Amino acid sequence: MDIRTYKNELRTKYSDKRKALSKEEKVKLDESIAKRFLNMLSFRYANQILFYASTDAEISTDEIFENALKAGKSCYFPKCYENSQMSFYKVNSSEELVVDAFKIKAPAFETEIYKPQPSDIIIVPAMSYDLKGYRLGYGKGFYDRFLPDFMGTKIGLCYSSFMAESLPKGRYDISVDIIVTEKKVISL
Repeated sequence: MDIRTYKNELRTKYSDKRKALSKEEKVKLDESIAKRFLNMLSFRYANQILFYASTDAEISTDEIFENALKAGKSCYFPKCYENSQMSFYKVNSSEELVVDAFKIKAPAFETEIYKPQPSDIIIVPAMSYDLKGYRLGYGKGFYDRFLPDFMGTKIGLCYSSFMAESLPKGRYDISVDIIVTEKKVISL
């Protein structure tokens, strides 16, 4: 079996696991992850945070975003383009995010574009992470193209029951530096 087929089977497996979570259980897990994230030194010292706009099926970044705004941090969200490229733009409220052509929330306007600083953090979306920080993404490659040039701290959010011992990885896959679950923070 080739790596793409195997990754697609894993995506189906983790998608089904997500759908099996009750709404109450998901909210509780998401709140625990957000609390751990907000207590991290990486969050405290970051001036700029790159988010993903979470869907109902993903670990929510809403609480982290609201707290980052209150703390005076610059918050950026991705806008994806047809050429498989992705740019991050500054967002000052959730009302500035709209559903785009990819059926995900993205900045409504191309406002202030992200300019990298070493203290930045990016929250990288995934279906699952393994113990080495590699992720099972959604298969579009947007983050695989963006992450090689990112100089800050890469953070993944993952339910502990969704952690894998090992995930298949291709030559372009990049691991995150930290994984935050509802139970602990894993520094890699």
